[in-house]
Amino acid sequence: MTQRKKEKPPLIQVNMTPRGLRPMTPDDAEKMAAIPMDSIFEITPVSKRSTPQLRTYWKALGLVAKVTQKWTSAENLHRDIKMTLGYTEKAVNIATGEITLVPDSIALDKMEHAEFCDFMNQAMALIADSVGFDPLSFLSEERAA
Repeated sequence: MTQRKKEKPPLIQVNMTPRGLRPMTPDDAEKMAAIPMDSIFEITPVSKRSTPQLRTYWKALGLVAKVTQKWTSAENLHRDIKMTLGYTEKAVNIATGEITLVPDSIALDKMEHAEFCDFMNQAMALIADSVGFDPLSFLSEERAA
């Protein structure tokens, strides 16, 4: 006899307003309307990450990689930043049991906005100390020119 998977309730995104919770999209409103009155919800607040901030981070890394030629890509610099700052997780070689550290994710769904702000500030300070210039100031000067 096979066990059935328990069906997950629909994911509904809402926005907190002075008048209460409001569905984010018409699809969310439709899902809410299908739920019986007096239902109990578990609500988890989600902080928004800044897409422009993330773009600035990657532009800064691309600039540093290009100007210094110490890294072959922004992605390699990003990996090295995460390793240096301790944003790592353990990986186990199943055959040998050897444990190594690998870079952790800073993906939008893995890191809250405040944590990313802290990470980015640390990353920019690390870069400035390592290469001798502040990449964010350099980007600002580049835009002004």
